[in-house]
Amino acid sequence: MKAPKYSIIPKPQRYDTVDASFTVTSETQVLCVPEFVEAGKFLTDYLKTKANASDGAIKFNKDSSVPNEGYTLRIYGDGVVITASDSAGAFYGAVTLKIMLMQSKKESGKATLLGADIYDYPRFSYRGGMIDESRHFFGAETIKQTLDNMALLKLNKFHWHLSDDQGYRIESEVYPLLNSVGSKRKYEHLNGKNLPLSKICKHESEESEYFHYYTKDEIREIVSYAKRLHIDIIPEIDLPGHTSCMIAAYPELICGGEACEVVTENGIFKNVLCPGKESTYKFVENLLSEVTELFPYEYFHIGGDEAQLGHKVWKNDCPDCKRSMEENGVKTAAELQSVFMNRINAFLKSKGKTCIAWNDGMTDLTDSGIVCHYWILRNPLWVNKESKKRKFILSPVTNFYFDMSYSHMPLKKTYKFNESKFGITNDSSVLGVEFETWTEWITDRETLEFSIYPRMFALAEIAWTKEKYKNFKDFYKRLDFFKLYMKSKNINYSRLEKKKLGIKNVSCYHLGVKGNEYKYNETLKD
Repeated sequence: MKAPKYSIIPKPQRYDTVDASFTVTSETQVLCVPEFVEAGKFLTDYLKTKANASDGAIKFNKDSSVPNEGYTLRIYGDGVVITASDSAGAFYGAVTLKIMLMQSKKESGKATLLGADIYDYPRFSYRGGMIDESRHFFGAETIKQTLDNMALLKLNKFHWHLSDDQGYRIESEVYPLLNSVGSKRKYEHLNGKNLPLSKICKHESEESEYFHYYTKDEIREIVSYAKRLHIDIIPEIDLPGHTSCMIAAYPELICGGEACEVVTENGIFKNVLCPGKESTYKFVENLLSEVTELFPYEYFHIGGDEAQLGHKVWKNDCPDCKRSMEENGVKTAAELQSVFMNRINAFLKSKGKTCIAWNDGMTDLTDSGIVCHYWILRNPLWVNKESKKRKFILSPVTNFYFDMSYSHMPLKKTYKFNESKFGITNDSSVLGVEFETWTEWITDRETLEFSIYPRMFALAEIAWTKEKYKNFKDFYKRLDFFKLYMKSKNINYSRLEKKKLGIKNVSCYHLGVKGNEYKYNETLKD
């Protein structure tokens, strides 16, 4: 068998070369069955031709025997045929063909495709990435560009972190103070509380307030844009912790009703919602009713992480929480959080949603219908036990937290991820994998790109390609073409790809333009 002629990421499950070629011209027609017209349009938008309903040289066919989201792609002398059982598979077949066309020999407005026979389908149904816009806000164009690149890599879930201590980023007509108060903080940059290099990001005296949120119409437009790329958008409203922005707007939500400000530091705070008040549940349910209308997809992320400082208040100082613990027969504040999360889960389930929550907020009482988003390392025995009763999304901080520096998380470390090392023995419990990009230190588009690329390519191959077909040296060779692609799109990808590059004083976090890695990377630009 000849070696494949095209660099494709993620690597197809099977790719055979064929002794043939086919030339695509401006006159090449595209034939689609009705269900796959959008996939055909994606391709013709690139080719600058028009999808045609008569016999054509590029055809999209339907075959129910092809796995979900999978496709076959055959390039022979008489044309190209993409076959799929669903619209997502047809789209991914079009994506692969586009990548091959981008690499094909071109002359006089014609592109010559080399023969191929590809059979491909995803390893995981959930293939995602997250951007935090509470800490720093990037805007619609940056998000759309990220979605474009996710689609090129066959990623299908965009986790949008839109609420945290440092700001609420969704227009609210039900609770308008979430915008006039909760979407605003005193400073753009954040102090690095409890971090070794905190001095580099002290507030500048000339900084003005930071005030951003998406209107509902802007969110609807981005959701519609993502839908055309076969990407579901999953919002996260972090509860009951990381809620300073809500409490600043509505102080009655906290135990004792003590007012606070929208946070201008990084870290974990005691400002958490009070789970002992019925009024807290009314607020959350009204808010989530408003948000769910904007995101017409199955999953909804309810956070649940890093509420431990609030747990001390619940247990020791709040009569409402103490009463709730007695009424619900729980002995610890962590278990009271499970009571809170289970009630929110039941409410969202009535809205047709499946909840996702971070693993550190879970106990044995947490409803098994809540998907465990695994990020912080826990005892493998606990993970194995939980994997027998609930689904998992895997985002271990050691491999998939892209706000970490390249010295601490080089590209190879991301690529070498294997779920069995974390206690997962039941592969069927894993929905998939997701990268996380927290933005305490990441303030603009260029530093965001530096964090994400090229590590997103490694994550995509983990999410799509079977473990037995993965090979880092082969992946790294295929990455060369995508570096050229990123250059053509002016994407500020990292050139730092090996551990310990001799850069001094590298924090475990990517510190944006003030970080030594970023400064060194700038000297490596082509």
